[in-house]
Amino acid sequence: MEDRIYELIKGWAGIPTWHTTHPMDQERFSVAMHNIVSELGASVDIEAFENALRRHAESNPAMLGAPEHWDNLVNEFAIKAETIFTYEQAR
Repeated sequence: MEDRIYELIKGWAGIPTWHTTHPMDQERFSVAMHNIVSELGASVDIEAFENALRRHAESNPAMLGAPEHWDNLVNEFAIKAETIFTYEQAR
């Protein structure tokens, strides 16, 4: 499942600015979440999501202003994703 999530979030997390609040990054996150739920359903292993996101974060090219340590950001987005998955399960 982790490898499939990795591919599904590539359009968002594969962009060096994925973690910013820029509207384009927020839109890419929304599209990635939609793609995950559409293909895998809402019962996604959040640990697999975190691992896939961490793989993207650690492979992004270094850029000015990029965090040196991704744990807090990965955790923040995992919480957002988990909230979306929980909502989708309840619908």
